[in-house]
Amino acid sequence: MESTWEFDTTTGEGSEIVTVVYEYEYDGETSYNESIREVWHSGRNVTGLLSFEQYKDLEIEAAMRFQHHKLNYKTEDV
Repeated sequence: MESTWEFDTTTGEGSEIVTVVYEYEYDGETSYNESIREVWHSGRNVTGLLSFEQYKDLEIEAAMRFQHHKLNYKTEDV
């Protein structure tokens, strides 16, 4: 089953606040195929405007935050 999880963070020179939409699949036991689906700023999808470095930094942050989320919340919430 494909699901999404969202969180706010900052990126860029001005530390702009963005919302990261993280997608993953869950088979009842574990999650897999985890990746960023979209990055939103001021109501717009800005994923294509991010530099390679910004995107990779957000992917690392998203993976770490998602692992923390899974460890601290019920499995049904994942």
